[in-house]
Amino acid sequence: MTADHRFVTRATVILESFRRCVGSELIDRSGDAAEDARRLFDLPLAVLAHDTAPQPLLDWANQAAARAFDATPESLLGKLSSATAPPDATADRHQLFEILARRGFVTGYSGVRISLTGRRFIIDDVTVFALVDEAGRPAGHAAVIRETRPVGL
Repeated sequence: MTADHRFVTRATVILESFRRCVGSELIDRSGDAAEDARRLFDLPLAVLAHDTAPQPLLDWANQAAARAFDATPESLLGKLSSATAPPDATADRHQLFEILARRGFVTGYSGVRISLTGRRFIIDDVTVFALVDEAGRPAGHAAVIRETRPVGL
């Protein structure tokens, strides 16, 4: 993933929104936006974000997220966010977003997800939070996935 302006700007929104919602930093910040975007991209925790479209599209993914979803970061971009959950998990995902609408963030979330290859897996100890851009406008949602494991374990 190249450190283009959109990539860096979106990483900044993710980092600032995480700090605002959770009250702590996701990474050690350097003071340089491009360096912080690289640190977020290299973070061993999976980080994904989607936009505010009626059917939200993934618009940011780090290397750990790509590995979790059997993909590359670039191949995740533009995918429907809802496609990361299998059809039988849509009620659970809907409930998650109802809580997000009320609280702005959720910690300790677990759920079933599906990779781009069709492999089902569990995401555990996930923090999902609302994104707000530099002008204070809603900018989608992001998730920090601390652990993944196969279904059935």
